[in-house]
Amino acid sequence: MMESLRNILSLESLVHPAAITTLSLLVVSLFLYWCGTRGFADLKKLNVPHIPKPVPFLGNFLEVRKYNGMHLLCLDYVKKYGKVFAICLGAKPSLVVADPELLKLILIKDFPNFRDRYIFQFPGAPFNKNVFHSQGNSWKRIRNILTPTFSAGKMKLMVPLMEKSCDTLMEKLEKIADSGESVDMLDWFSQLTFEVILSTAFGVDANIQMGENTEMLQKAQAIFRIPLIVRQIERLPFGTLLFSVLGAIFGNQPTYFLGIVDEIIKTRRQQGLMGRKDLLQLMMTAKDETTVEGVSRLTDEEIVAQSVFFLLAGYETSSNTLSFTAYFLATNPDVQEKLRADIKDAMESNTDISLYDLTHSIEYLDCVIKESQRMCPPGVQATRECSEDYDLNGIHIPAGTEILIPIYALHHDPDAWQNPETFDPERFRGSSKDAIHAFQFLPFGAGPRNCIGMRFALMEIKIALVKILLRYKFVQSPETQVPLIIHPGGSLSARDGVRVRVETLV
Repeated sequence: MMESLRNILSLESLVHPAAITTLSLLVVSLFLYWCGTRGFADLKKLNVPHIPKPVPFLGNFLEVRKYNGMHLLCLDYVKKYGKVFAICLGAKPSLVVADPELLKLILIKDFPNFRDRYIFQFPGAPFNKNVFHSQGNSWKRIRNILTPTFSAGKMKLMVPLMEKSCDTLMEKLEKIADSGESVDMLDWFSQLTFEVILSTAFGVDANIQMGENTEMLQKAQAIFRIPLIVRQIERLPFGTLLFSVLGAIFGNQPTYFLGIVDEIIKTRRQQGLMGRKDLLQLMMTAKDETTVEGVSRLTDEEIVAQSVFFLLAGYETSSNTLSFTAYFLATNPDVQEKLRADIKDAMESNTDISLYDLTHSIEYLDCVIKESQRMCPPGVQATRECSEDYDLNGIHIPAGTEILIPIYALHHDPDAWQNPETFDPERFRGSSKDAIHAFQFLPFGAGPRNCIGMRFALMEIKIALVKILLRYKFVQSPETQVPLIIHPGGSLSARDGVRVRVETLV
C-alpha cells in the first residue's frame, strides 16, 4: 500500500501545474524554433555559398537593413560570395543568380521550369489577375491576349495623346526657364507620366500637371514610397496578414484604383467603344474579339486588374527614368550637348517622318536612356520560381525555390562594365555595345516574361526628352543633390527629388 502511495505521489509531482507549464513552453519554443529554421536546411542542399548565418524567422533581413536596400546588399555580396549564392529573406532560402550565362538558361532555354514569378499576392484581391502577378496558364493566356495591344502599330496611335501632355509640360517649363529657380523634375515628370497613362490607358483628361485630381497621384506615390524591406514582410510567418495590415496603414492597397477603373469601364460601356484609341479600348476590343487556347477573352475583372497595374507601374518607372536622365544630363553637360546635336541633325534630315519614327531613329538618345537605366534601373531585382527540381550547372534547385535576379548588381558589375559608377552612354554603341552580354543588362527583364510595356515606356520617355531638349537644357544648380540619395522602394527613386535649373537654348 505504501509503495502504491509513493508511486501516486511521484506521478502527481510530474503533473504539477508548474511542471506542465514549463514543459508546454519548452515544446512550444522548440516548435516555433523548428518553424523558423526548417527552411535553413535547404541552404546546404543548394551547394552554393550563403551569406551570414540567418536568424530564425527573419533570416537575413537584418543584413538587408544594414545595407539600406536589397540592391546594395546584392551588389556587395556578389563581390564577396560570387555570382551565385543563397540568401534567406525570412525562413526560406532564395538562390541569387548574377551570372548572365545561367540567367540565359533560366529566362530563355529552361523558361517552362521558371515561368512564374515568386511574388507577393494581395490577399483575395482581383489585382492579382494582372499580367505581372498572374501565374501558370492564366498568365500565358492573359499575356497572349495583351501582346497585340502593345504592338508598334498600336503604340503609334497613342503618340498624339502623349504629345498633348508633353506640350503641357513645355508650357510649365517656359514659365520657369531662365528664372534661376530650381525645379524638382522628379515631381514634374511624375505628374507628366501619371497624366499620360490616364490619358492613353483610359481616355481620361485628368489635367494632373495643372493641379487637378492630385489625390490619385498622391495615392499612387504612397504605394511606391514604402521601403522594399517592408514589402518583404510577406515572406515571414503570418506575413501576408501583417503586410495587409501595414498596407492599410500606409495606403498600399490598390483597392482605391480598382474602384476608379471599374467605374471608368462601366462609363465606357454605356458610351460604346468608339472614340479614342487608348489601352482600355484595345483591351475591351480584345475581350470581344480574341480567343486564346480555347479560353476566350479577358473578363471584366481581368481588364480592371491589367488597367490598374499599367497605371501604377507605368507611371512610376517612366517618371524615375526621366528624372534620373535629367540628372545625368545636368551633371554631364557634354553628353547633353552631344545628344541635343544628334536630335537636331535627325530633325533636319528626316522632315517627313512621324515623331514616333524620328525618336526611334536617334541612336545616341537610345544610348543615353540605356545608360541611365543601367545606373538606376526601373526595377532593382526580378524573381522566378522553380516549378520542378532542377540541376543548374551542378546546383540542385528544389521545386518551390525562389530565383532572385539582382538587376542592380548586374548593371554595376565591374567585371562587365568598366568604371561602372561613371555615366557613359558610349557603352551602348559600336564595339562596346557588341561586348555587352545580352543578360548583363536587364532594365525590362528578358525572355517570354519580360516587361510587356517596354515599347510604351520607351516611346513616352523618348518623346518627352526630344521635345524638351530641342528648346531647353537641364543645368546643375546649388540645389542639385550630388550624388543623389536613392530611396529603395518599389523602384529606385531620388529620395529628395531631382532639383535642377532649366534654361532656354540660345
